[in-house]
Order: sequence, then C-alpha cells, then structure tokens
Amino acid sequence: ALNNLKNLYLHMNKIEGIKAFICQGALNNLKSLDLYHNNIDDEGMKAFVKALSKGCLNNLENLDLQRNDIGNEGMKAFAEALSKGALNNLANLNFMNNQIGDEGTKAFSKVLSMGALNN
Repeated sequence: ALNNLKNLYLHMNKIEGIKAFICQGALNNLKSLDLYHNNIDDEGMKAFVKALSKGCLNNLENLDLQRNDIGNEGMKAFAEALSKGALNNLANLNFMNNQIGDEGTKAFSKVLSMGALNN
C-alpha cells in the first residue's frame, strides 16, 4: 500500500473517520502529517488520540494541526497520550489557530514538564 510514504499533506479536506484512516497500518513509516484546516474538533482529536494509543504513527516527526477546531478537551486527550509515550519521535508540532484555552494549555504544559517530547 503506502508503506514507503514519508510525507502526507491533507490541507482543507474535512477528514472524517480519522482514527480508522490513521490506524490501517499503511502509514507506519510516515514522518510528516499535515492536517491543516480539516475541521478536527475535540471528538475528532479524541479519535486521533485513540489511534495514537494503539501505536499508530510512532515514527512521526512533524505534525501540523493548525486551523482546526480543537479545544480544551481535545488538547487534554492529546496531552494524556503524550504522557503515555505516544509520538515519542515528534520534533515539530503546530496547534496554531485552534480553540485551546487555559485548561488545555495547562494539561499540555504539565506533560511537557514531565519530559514528553524531549527530542
């Protein structure tokens, strides 16, 4: 399938079923995933996190989630996944222009202070 794919850019596609899309095994060697402006909300982010908790995208180094609708609940779920070792190769992360407030920021800051994403 797409076993040799390293970079995937999916700008402005309104992707649904993100968990199934990511965890089909065809993207295990992916280094860069760009989901810019896909209307991913908290529920979509929670589905994404479920895929991460199953070991999907472990080789990912770059993740762009800017201009989605991710809020506090989505960011808290993402932070929890990071605290459990998800995306341990991640070097670049972009959450710009989402709906993340104080609660989500605190959860993310806490997991960073615990050593997540120390690449």
